[in-house]
Amino acid sequence: MKVNTPIKEVELGIGSQTISLDRIYPIIGLDGIKYHNLQIFADGVPSELIPGKVTYGDEIRLFSDEKGMLKVLLGPGYIAEIDPLWSRRFSQKQGWAGGDGIYSFNLTNGNDQFDQTEPATNLFVFGDTLVGRTDPVTKKRFLPLIMTNNSLAYLDKNSDQVRFYLNQSNEDAIQSFFTIDPKMDYNGTIPDNLCLYDLRKPNEGWLSGYNPQSPWLCFDLASKKKVKTIAIVNYYHTDSPLLSSRGVKIFHLFGSDDKMSWTFIGEFELKQSFSHADVTRIHLEQAFRYFKFDINPNPGIGNYDDEAHEGLFGLREVRFLEGERLYRDVHVEASSILLKEPAHAHIWLQDGAVIKDHLYFFPYLVISDLDQPEGLQFAIKGISMIKVPIRGERIIHSEAVHKLTPFCAYRDQTDYTFGGAVMAHTAQAGMPDPEEYIYVYGYKTTMGLRQMIAGKVRPDDIERFDQWEFYDGKSWQPDFMKSAPLIDHISTEFSVSFIREGYFKGRYLAVYTYDTNTPQIAFSIGESPIGPFTKPQVIYHKPEPALLGKTTYAYNAKAHPQLSKSMDVLVSYNVNTYSFAHNMENADVYNPRFIRLKDTTGLK
Repeated sequence: MKVNTPIKEVELGIGSQTISLDRIYPIIGLDGIKYHNLQIFADGVPSELIPGKVTYGDEIRLFSDEKGMLKVLLGPGYIAEIDPLWSRRFSQKQGWAGGDGIYSFNLTNGNDQFDQTEPATNLFVFGDTLVGRTDPVTKKRFLPLIMTNNSLAYLDKNSDQVRFYLNQSNEDAIQSFFTIDPKMDYNGTIPDNLCLYDLRKPNEGWLSGYNPQSPWLCFDLASKKKVKTIAIVNYYHTDSPLLSSRGVKIFHLFGSDDKMSWTFIGEFELKQSFSHADVTRIHLEQAFRYFKFDINPNPGIGNYDDEAHEGLFGLREVRFLEGERLYRDVHVEASSILLKEPAHAHIWLQDGAVIKDHLYFFPYLVISDLDQPEGLQFAIKGISMIKVPIRGERIIHSEAVHKLTPFCAYRDQTDYTFGGAVMAHTAQAGMPDPEEYIYVYGYKTTMGLRQMIAGKVRPDDIERFDQWEFYDGKSWQPDFMKSAPLIDHISTEFSVSFIREGYFKGRYLAVYTYDTNTPQIAFSIGESPIGPFTKPQVIYHKPEPALLGKTTYAYNAKAHPQLSKSMDVLVSYNVNTYSFAHNMENADVYNPRFIRLKDTTGLK
């Protein structure tokens, strides 16, 4: 079937007519009898009718003015086809027995673009994994059924087999390949609270232990930076204004570039705070990597004290600014901490990029939230960055290094997160005319509407979060909470890829599930990595929620460009259920599925 040939020919009578197609097609026009009141729908969603342009649809409604034949003509664009071979590769009945959150990476040379000619080893990572055995006849899962938070698979060079790998302890117990760095897995009155800004659930800041002998705080800005202002909110608690007596009063400020040689900056006095509006601003013209607060340990001098003589010293928030710019890449240490306990978070892997001989990706830090419904009893605590070496076309997970990112925040009823899609726009990644940026995409969610947003960073600066820039609709700037929406109805996981050949050559393909947990896969075409992008176009209806029934849902579609051609795009999506009992009775539920987006200009 070629462009401008009939998709379907149908004989119509006079009056209202409905024409159903076997899938969603790009329709360039209708030929034959006269008609009016034309409407085209793609999986029930009305399509925009633009004269002379392609309209996607699988259902046509019109009023026929006369009897006769009507031809529906194929236009240039994509059609979706099921890829049963790739789906079967991920339908395993023993050992690794299902996963979701699937991302893939080229470990041979880091080329993650379409139309590759050299064979490469590809890594697959999964956000969650089930491990066990399944009855091949009934499809019921046998106990014990183990869920681990992540697993790996490899598709080696010149191989058509995906081989799955589970991490095992010294006692052979199944465990995740990647777990949260213990340094990032604490709650309490810990010092890092002071520089965790714009959280959905505000923390209570830092408190020392009782009667510390030499309380101090050391702030690491990741590199030497010019600081014009330190804005400090002193300790307060909403339970009672009496607790503001814990606030720091007198401290000495020092600066250093190596934590060994310190420069005295001055002695400062903080006012008491009773809300976040009570801020003391210390004006500086200093450039250091480290700033240290040496707090006077004497009650009534180092803190505000009161008749209770509690002996605690605390702060609520500390901001380092250069003009209006807030530095967010800040880590804090303290000599004394009142409460420090494990948060019991785990890792949910997201997308990433190969840079030189390391893979960088950006997992969620997930904690339990029993207030949510079954199957969704979790909350996002933050986003980490994992740097893992690549040797011999394998990742060395035991040498992974973690760093907490600041790119998870909440403000004005809007959540911001990054890492759901990453595109390396570099020579190593195979771009023909690289501008040498790593684009890290995320989403902002306001009142249920999820919209794609974009950041970028030079490859050599990926670990320096204050070097990242974010697109605000007009220009690139350092505040990710000013990011402009680029595509509406995006999913939490998706992809953005450069198209090298075909009808959309030279543009960018975004693939996603429309509104995350719906049966609809959509795409948009961008003129650049930041668009402008076309409106979401539904291209495929996932059948699994209807076929498998009960609480089945499908979500998080994305393309795998390094395993695809520009004109034949491999796309995965996840299938799951909110019910553990449903997962036990039917092993077909929890596996990735695959389709292909075929460019119609290449069809014969």
